[in-house]
Amino acid sequence: RKEKFWAGQLEILNKALQGESVIGLLPTGGGKSLAYQLAAMLQPGICLVIDPIKSLMKDQHDNLKKNQIDACNFINSSLKTRVQKTKETSKLKNGEVLISFVSPERLQMKEFRDTLKEMKENEIYFSYCVIDEAHCVSEWGHDFRTSYLSLGKNAFEFCKTKNKETIPLFGLTATASFDVLSDVQRELTVN
Repeated sequence: RKEKFWAGQLEILNKALQGESVIGLLPTGGGKSLAYQLAAMLQPGICLVIDPIKSLMKDQHDNLKKNQIDACNFINSSLKTRVQKTKETSKLKNGEVLISFVSPERLQMKEFRDTLKEMKENEIYFSYCVIDEAHCVSEWGHDFRTSYLSLGKNAFEFCKTKNKETIPLFGLTATASFDVLSDVQRELTVN
């Protein structure tokens, strides 16, 4: 369906495929999701996507499914039963998904961290960690969602890759000033 890349997509994809971390500023509707989704499908391993809003996770998940990409899931509080959460977490733990959407707070939960540690022990690895709406790291992290300030550290510590010392991070946003981007880069320790 896609005949060409939009401005900025190819640069983001190129850095990602080289295993480098990247911060991408693309306008709303400018193809941020496609950049990380394509990279995730071209690399072995799982892409963990950190989203700030449950409805955003579900929208991205549903759009992937609509395009016949069904190796994806989301794990959040909209899964009402413990059985549903366990089932979706097991899919991640067993490497049955290419893309998994979670909240920043999930990376601070001991049970989820234990799942990530178990994945490494079982040689189930990650390819990327995507921080969608990365401006939230700066705009929300210092005030009411402090879990955003630990995202880089938590991703490096718990999301292990097979061949790299640290997992490549994607920070993607449509709305960020130069100061906000600098803060995001500092907080995520992206070079």
